[in-house]
This record gives sequence, C-alpha cells and structure tokens, in this order.
Amino acid sequence: MQIAIDDKHKLIVASEVVNDSSDVGQLHAMAQAAKQALDAKTLQVLADEGYYSSLELKACEDDGITAYVPLPKGNGRLEKKGRFSLKDFSYDGVADAYHCPAGQLLNRTKGRWENTSDRIEIRYAGRNAICRACPLKTRCLSAKAVTRTIRRWEHEDVLDRHRARMQGAAKLMRCRSGIVEHPFGTLKCRAGYRHFLVRGFDKVRGEWSLMALCYNFTRVLNILGFEGFIAALAKVLSSCRNLLAAVMDALLSAMEPFRAPTVP
Repeated sequence: MQIAIDDKHKLIVASEVVNDSSDVGQLHAMAQAAKQALDAKTLQVLADEGYYSSLELKACEDDGITAYVPLPKGNGRLEKKGRFSLKDFSYDGVADAYHCPAGQLLNRTKGRWENTSDRIEIRYAGRNAICRACPLKTRCLSAKAVTRTIRRWEHEDVLDRHRARMQGAAKLMRCRSGIVEHPFGTLKCRAGYRHFLVRGFDKVRGEWSLMALCYNFTRVLNILGFEGFIAALAKVLSSCRNLLAAVMDALLSAMEPFRAPTVP
C-alpha cells in the first residue's frame, strides 16, 4: 500500500496499491498524485530510505516537488578496505573536475557511457604520472589500477541539491514517521486490518480504497466534530441544490423556443 498524508490533519491525500516488491520506483507517482489532489503548484514530500532513487528525485524536481529522502548508507566496501570512497572526492562545478583527497584534479574524459541502470554517466580521471607518484596511492587505487576514475551521472546536480537539503533535514525526517505511519497504525489498532481479505489486484485496490475512505471519514469527524460535520455537509448540499435549481432553470429556458404552441 502506498499513501501520501498531509502533515496538518493526517488525512490520506493519495493512495494506491502496487505489485512492486519495493518502494524504489513509487516516490514520484505518489507525490504527483498528492500534488494534483491538493491542486498545489509546489509540494514538499518526505519519504524513508526505501524510496531513494536518482531518477525519481529528478522527476520530482522537474514537477516542482521538493523531496527529502535519506541517502542509502551503502555497504562501505571501500571504507572497510581503508580506501577512499566517492564522498572523499569533491566536485568543482566551475572547473568541471573532481578534487581528490591529495588535492589533485580528476579531469573530465571524452565521451559518455550508459551504465547498467540505463543512466548516462560522465567519467573523470586522474593523470597517470600524478597517481603513480601519489603518497596516498594505496588508499585510493586498487592493485591493478593506474589512475583513479570517478563516474558522475549527467544529472548529478539534482543529487547534489538533494544531498545539500538533507544536511539540515534531521528535524523534518523525525516528523515523517509521525505523519505517514499514523494511518497505518490507526487501521491496524482500531480495525485490526493487517492483511487483505480479497484476491485479485482490482479487488484489493477497491478494498484498500474503502479502508482509506473510512479512515478519512473518521478523521474528518474527529477534526470537525459531529455537529461541525453536519453543518459543513448541509452547506455543501445547499450549494448543490441551488446549483441544480439554476441548471434546471437554464435548461427550461433553453427549451422554451422548441415547445409546441398551446391551442386555446
């Protein structure tokens, strides 16, 4: 189940059921659905680490959605071997080059490459002579490598902006679980809802939609109170009744020329 919750009232703004085994490709679709439901020009969305995807982050940014997703910690393979990882290299946007821990430049090479994730990458490499003579060579290069090479996604600036946002997002991310986990916890505790009761994708989507509707209905009652809810409902029905009456009057007026003349 995928849900998007507003941070003020804890209402389910958008929801969906998917067959995917992970959340990796769900960030943009859910954020965009919430943005459309709220009729918002921009949106700030918080998600857990399972939603991290460079392509999803770019899609969000392109659609005016500011995403906050924790960066994956990775397996720390190079750090465990005592070697420098990508985070030890800093990118210089003006020079379009990377600074290595020894203070040397890794310059852009010619061409572009498509990786296994279908992303287009640009490669930056150090100079052979400098890398061979570097005192930090054993911490930087593998046994067979002669130069250090860094691969950079062609839209890495999107990830740079995201990493910069996440530096000061600790407070926001602490709020995330209290926002989005609230409905799940409520449904599990109050309704005992821990598994689907029907089979088939469409039936399951319908079942979840009913549960989301019931949750939202209860939240609205709690927020407005019963009397407030009835007053709001009466106001909406009154507006609908007035609108319907106006439409019927317009239709009757439009039909007037086509009515048969009355015989005296």
